[in-house]
Amino acid sequence: MERFTNFTPPRESKATGLSQFDLMTCWTMKHLPFTLLFLLIISGICIAQPEEEETLPTLEEMTLPTAEQLLNDPPRDWVVLNTGGVLEVESVNPRPDTIALRLAEIEAKEEERRKLPVERRDRLSREIDDLNQFYVSLPDVQGNPEFKFPLRRITEIIHHEDLMIRRIQELLKDDEINPALELLTRLQRTRPDWPGLDEVYVDLLFVDTRQRVDKGDYSSSLMLIDELLEKDKTYGSIPELAGRAISGLTQSAIDRNDYLSAQFYLSWLSNRFPDHAVYNQFAGELSQKVQSILASADAAAQAGEHRKAAKLVDEAVSIWPRTPGLRGPHRVHSERFQRLKVGVIDAPGECHAYFIEGPADLRKAELTELNLFEVDRLRDGTAYYWTRFFDEWEPTDLGREMRFKLKQFRQPYEMQAIVSVTDIVTHLINRLDPDHPNFDERLSAYVKSVEVISPTEFSLAFKRVPPRIEPLLAQITVGNLDEEEAIGPITDPGGFRMVDEADDQTIYLRKLTEPEGLQKYHIAEVLEQKYDCYEKAAQGLVRGEVSMLPELPDRIIRRMQADEAFMKKFFVLQYMMPETHVLQFNPASTVLRNRELRTALAYAVNRERLLREVVLQDPKMAHGRLATTPFFASNPGRNLLVEPRRYDLSAAVAMLLASKKQLKDGIPPLTMIVAPGPIEEEVAREIARVWNKIGLQVNLVYAHEPKPESWDILYRRTQIPEPLVQMWPFLSLQPRAKLSDLDHYPDWLKQELVQLDRTSDQSRAITALQTLHRHLWYDTSVFPLWELDRFVVIRKNVQGFPQRPLHCYDRIDRWTIDAWYETELP
Repeated sequence: MERFTNFTPPRESKATGLSQFDLMTCWTMKHLPFTLLFLLIISGICIAQPEEEETLPTLEEMTLPTAEQLLNDPPRDWVVLNTGGVLEVESVNPRPDTIALRLAEIEAKEEERRKLPVERRDRLSREIDDLNQFYVSLPDVQGNPEFKFPLRRITEIIHHEDLMIRRIQELLKDDEINPALELLTRLQRTRPDWPGLDEVYVDLLFVDTRQRVDKGDYSSSLMLIDELLEKDKTYGSIPELAGRAISGLTQSAIDRNDYLSAQFYLSWLSNRFPDHAVYNQFAGELSQKVQSILASADAAAQAGEHRKAAKLVDEAVSIWPRTPGLRGPHRVHSERFQRLKVGVIDAPGECHAYFIEGPADLRKAELTELNLFEVDRLRDGTAYYWTRFFDEWEPTDLGREMRFKLKQFRQPYEMQAIVSVTDIVTHLINRLDPDHPNFDERLSAYVKSVEVISPTEFSLAFKRVPPRIEPLLAQITVGNLDEEEAIGPITDPGGFRMVDEADDQTIYLRKLTEPEGLQKYHIAEVLEQKYDCYEKAAQGLVRGEVSMLPELPDRIIRRMQADEAFMKKFFVLQYMMPETHVLQFNPASTVLRNRELRTALAYAVNRERLLREVVLQDPKMAHGRLATTPFFASNPGRNLLVEPRRYDLSAAVAMLLASKKQLKDGIPPLTMIVAPGPIEEEVAREIARVWNKIGLQVNLVYAHEPKPESWDILYRRTQIPEPLVQMWPFLSLQPRAKLSDLDHYPDWLKQELVQLDRTSDQSRAITALQTLHRHLWYDTSVFPLWELDRFVVIRKNVQGFPQRPLHCYDRIDRWTIDAWYETELP
């Protein structure tokens, strides 16, 4: 080998007449030190090659650097010569495939030289000669460490990165994951495209997976197995590792009766390794368990315990839906006793601070309370009624009397009983008795007397003729009475009753069961399954855990409506009645009797932004609109001249300053009670943030928190289909209209409510309602926010419900459920 600066290769000289050997001998003696080094390295140039190359170690004798050396020391490459010796040099370039790249470059030069005339080939010949020499730098050599030798003497170059890969492989043989991972991470960061990197990464994944399975860390091993399969499906014994992991996870899930998780793990295994032995083993065991349960279900049905049979087949489906022969028994028992499973995020009785009925309490009332009249439909904003209990109700004597005739026949599917005059008249008498707790001031102002005509007929005589009698009687619930209150034998009116309420389930049972021998049965049980959030409830619907979701945020509804596959399996129905959100001010709050302060609060709320970005999360606001009234915008009582109050922060500040001048003691912190629901809570936080920004401190009290001693503002969700009758109870925050409940309101409002209530003519009553609407807006007695369209989602195996339901359980006694269960594993 020769130094670049001092060495010039010897050439044959014709002038001296010396042979090439003589010239080489002279030159060698002159440069003896360099010659010895040259002879040591370059094979074939010196006669004493074997003895001098004994100083170079072979590849087998080289010591593979440790992980610490590879990470911390300067990078070194190994050059393997054709004699078997290995030379350790500083990193060479280009890399990787250094020799192949050099040979390709030489080939390109030679191809270029062949195309040139002979006289122009000298430059390319010199370049090719230079390319045939390989330049290296020896580490730890004083002075100039750079040398060159013929490229043809090199058989292989093992780069620093290759050494790292070899060390990783050695570490993995000893199951040393951490140092191997550190080397791999360094290599992935510096040379992510290095040959062999993907292969050694797969090796590391496999070793890591095996170690986790051996330690019983099955869950995390599944993720690694998925990554292994993505990299190389044929690598090693992946099916065996997957089987061990799934076996451990599935058995653990079965031991704690978590069959949904067991199904998930077995589905995971089956999807990746069809006909796996572990899957077949557990599928057989679970099928045997299901067959035992089906036998118990058949025995229960034979004994007339149809609910028990239905629960058992549901349990069988939850254990292993792929059991052969399950579909037939499931259809028989589940259609005989039909159970509607509903996904919700709340339960009755959870609202404490929010003293108005929450969504869960309203659902309970829809099932357990039967009113004399119920809203049947809305037409042009006007409510029309129907009844379960009367065949006829006709006015006589120019409307001063109303005669009622009770039903004497019911269909087997109807959930109400055949009631007697005693059941109805007793409730009416209680409402007309000033000494009774259920005394109704408003009804007593209309009704003069109640007369029993026959066991199936009675009549009402009126002091004043009401515009319509149905809205007044719609407030009366037919329920169980104490024997001492009744004027005769009483009857259970029917409906549903709550039988069980756990942390995550509320169960309602139909009181009047359907008789044996019918061709078609109807819903006999409603099971409300509570979820942590709307998203999990939607997942439960898709998985088949529930068949109905009565309430969902608009963003989820729109996503469902846009999914064609989803719409093939489910109905997404819009409720007939929208829902209005309002801010209602406490009339007993001294500070909020100031109109300027109420107006300041209203001006500061950017309703359009909140509706668009928080409530609907829809730029088009397709299912919502700003409101000016607490009742429906389509109602004829809405005053069309009333415009939505604008958002004006400057006006809010000005009105706030005006109110502070009038309130000499200043404005104390305000307390706002918030309606239940995650969206309502987020809206309340946004409103409070803006009010705090203009200098008003507002403390939020959520629905589930303890009831505060006093409150100032109520964020309320409401539906008012009959404002002529319902505006008084709405403003007084009481279930029934009572004059004393208006004591804290100004005189003008009392007078207008009383006038509205005493107006017998329907058209005059609507005019009075429009006037009241305009005055409420001007006085900011209540601040309507927006009106929302709501939707219910029902699986298509449920039939018989109205296409535009009024509420989630509208006429539920007519609903039927065709047997269905999800056969696809999760």
